[in-house]
Amino acid sequence: MELKVAKAYSDFLSSRHRYAILYGGAGSGKSWAAAQKMLIRLLVEHPHKFLVIRKVARTLRESVFALFLDLIEQLGLSEEFKVNRTNMTIEAFNGNKIVFFGLDDPEKIKSIAGITGIWIEEATELTQEDFDQLDLRLRGETRHYKQIVVTFNPVSSTHWIKKRFFDNRPPDTFILKTTYLDNPFIDDEYRAVMERIKRDNYDYYRIYALGEWGTLKGVIYPDYKVVDEMPKYFEDEFLGIDFGYNHAYAIVHVRIDGKNLYADEIFYKREWENPRVVEWMEKNYPHFKRVAAYADSARPDLISEYRHRGFNIHQANKSVFEGINAVKSFDIHITRRSQNIIREIDTYVWKMDRDGNPLDEPVKHNDDAMDALRYALTPYIKKHPKARSMRISLI
Repeated sequence: MELKVAKAYSDFLSSRHRYAILYGGAGSGKSWAAAQKMLIRLLVEHPHKFLVIRKVARTLRESVFALFLDLIEQLGLSEEFKVNRTNMTIEAFNGNKIVFFGLDDPEKIKSIAGITGIWIEEATELTQEDFDQLDLRLRGETRHYKQIVVTFNPVSSTHWIKKRFFDNRPPDTFILKTTYLDNPFIDDEYRAVMERIKRDNYDYYRIYALGEWGTLKGVIYPDYKVVDEMPKYFEDEFLGIDFGYNHAYAIVHVRIDGKNLYADEIFYKREWENPRVVEWMEKNYPHFKRVAAYADSARPDLISEYRHRGFNIHQANKSVFEGINAVKSFDIHITRRSQNIIREIDTYVWKMDRDGNPLDEPVKHNDDAMDALRYALTPYIKKHPKARSMRISLI
């Protein structure tokens, strides 16, 4: 068995600090390194029960849970582990175990005893109170060192993580910053994407790619609210569908109530063929067949597959600027479970010219849910023509 580890993470692998903070830019391999270390400890130390956390449980299955399964398969260790895909647990031959939970179900976490290590993925999703509660759970005498691994991409310089671990660094803390430039496994295509982002909006590149603390300029939707649920009473509702495979296939449910727009993440996955998604929608959301859906007009063949299954689907208005302004004409609300929508909206920015002035076009990156959101507003592009003349201002 050969485990290939990026040199940038060698100190992290040997760190025994209680807090191991891995932060930096996208594509730096932080999550991969965290999974590697946890897997190593799972195999060579005993006893262990590791807890892997994200804010919302359903985001775990397609992210870190899938990452562990890929790592186990690559190492040829599938026979050494028992995987429960329903409950999202991984148990090693020696009795060690990894359990995966979201903080949207805190009662389940309270019932877990004997935790010897924690990994918090996308830690910026958590509140400080969330973190404090997890920190308190890692206690008691253990044979091996206890460690909380924290992985994230920084955005706002006002975030509690910066205040807690960077502005006043506590003892027993290891901090490592990495970027895509530290990842030897990044392909040339990804590097080219990062260079394009660097040209389109350097401030976005500095924060998203280089992982620097700061506040993004030119955010397209700077004001939105997070809500617990979609409203029961509303005037209109639609679906927006952005087809994908290598990039995310996104489906967003929108309800309109007066000046308020509510958005809920229905589907957000990679490497799913369209027939599989249509079948999944028909099985899990058959009532959405009655809701008008608007999808990428560049793929009429994929739209036809929905129609053949009885969905009320139409071609979306693909005018980016008009669609954005239709969305901006509402007060935006996003459900708490829609973590991919929240992640995208926080970094959805305008391209900039050489003088730092915004252009009428967004940076084309990390925007699959944003495309689906504006597709859903296709009927309102016609209803609200004044929205197309709204001014752009930097925040």
